[in-house]
Amino acid sequence: MREIWQESIRAHESPLVGRAVERARELPLASLREAGFYRDRGKYFLNISYPSLQAMSEVSAAGIYPPAASGTGRRVALYVHMPFCTAECYYCHYYKKFGQSSGAVDTYLGAIDRELELYQRQFGGLEAVSVYVGGGTPSYLNPDQIDRLLGIIKAHTSIQKGAEVCFEMHPESTTADRVSVLVGHGVNRVSIGVESFEDRLLKAENRRHTAQEAVAAFERVRGGGIANVNLDLIYGLRGQDLSGWEYNLDRIAVLQPTSATMYYLRLKTGTPEYKLWQADPKSFPSDEELMLMHIMSFEKMEGQLGYTQSPVDWFIRDPSFFHTYQDYNWRRSDETPLLGVGASAYSAIDGWQYYNINDTGRYQVALSEARLPIWRGEHLPPEERMRRTVMLGIKMGIDRSVFRTTYGVDVVDAFESMWQRLSDLGLVVVTDQMVDLTYTGKLFADEVGQVFYSAAMKKRMEAVDPHLISTTWPQFNR
Repeated sequence: MREIWQESIRAHESPLVGRAVERARELPLASLREAGFYRDRGKYFLNISYPSLQAMSEVSAAGIYPPAASGTGRRVALYVHMPFCTAECYYCHYYKKFGQSSGAVDTYLGAIDRELELYQRQFGGLEAVSVYVGGGTPSYLNPDQIDRLLGIIKAHTSIQKGAEVCFEMHPESTTADRVSVLVGHGVNRVSIGVESFEDRLLKAENRRHTAQEAVAAFERVRGGGIANVNLDLIYGLRGQDLSGWEYNLDRIAVLQPTSATMYYLRLKTGTPEYKLWQADPKSFPSDEELMLMHIMSFEKMEGQLGYTQSPVDWFIRDPSFFHTYQDYNWRRSDETPLLGVGASAYSAIDGWQYYNINDTGRYQVALSEARLPIWRGEHLPPEERMRRTVMLGIKMGIDRSVFRTTYGVDVVDAFESMWQRLSDLGLVVVTDQMVDLTYTGKLFADEVGQVFYSAAMKKRMEAVDPHLISTTWPQFNR
């Protein structure tokens, strides 16, 4: 491996690559691999739910919620899914619909309205501590539809004062009139899917925008009155190399967004990207190059630009721009429930975690019949809930006092032998207040999280058909 690092630095004469190579040489990668901590890109998955959707059974709303309202209101972190896109990005595995008419979008918004109304009645009221509108491409909606959507959310949800309200946008549809509607409704965070500042890679991934258009979209949002703008980037794309990734990091240095996310490319079975990788794996970055890109992000964003990594792979310029929705999603869902509405949306409430029907037609039929469109899920017993919280929350650090208050036990005592092993491997550091990933641990955050699967859950996951296409595609409806 040392020779590979040397080849990398010779091929890309750059101080940043050189620092990444030296960092890589210092890491105990061989011993970590022997201990089971390495990233197999053909099998890698991002920890999102516990277990994954594939291992869940079908459930009904009646099995989760009583028929009558069960309280005087609930505080939730609200997620709303907009599945519409103009066309397919080759790496994407989320549920989406292409080129839908304005009428089809309007019909879907009516279903969102009914779903939120059902939850409002079920809980006796809704208060949102954060709101996240994702997709798909939420900015596929025209300005009037965005206005209607945000009005629907406000009609059924009391949004907590000062709450983060985030809206995802695609550079191709980040127009001034859309931004104006967002500002008028109090949206205070926008996440723009840039993915790359290299036009050749954008074209190869069918992204439908140029790097220049992405920069213009960023400036349009910031100039329009929304100060908190996140930019998404992906490393591991077909044709990408170390020089190209450094160019992307340099563009971030120039633009200085309030936050930036650096996603490791997930190769999901059935996507065009996966098929291209199977046909020609050498056209993609090698595992060694991927490791260097990962380290380059750390060295550039934290070491040079002064951003803080919180959570893992999310870099914020200042603590005031911390992404609160993700905190509720990963670390605090047993304190404040995560409520997802829309086709394929994910919820975690009172020990239940479940997905909505991932087909707009069937989703809309359920709501026309006044049924919550719940599809697959399960209820976790207390120990499994703790494991889920650690698996997801370790990316942000586990606050021992918060964990103790929530579960009645100290997280270190609950999983003492696991923490000891991870500490001995140099992956975590345990203090009186926190359990945090080390620099090395952040490189393998998902793999560290998966250590906390129970034996029973591991057995279930091993039984999952590896050829299932995706967690949120309609092929799962069969």
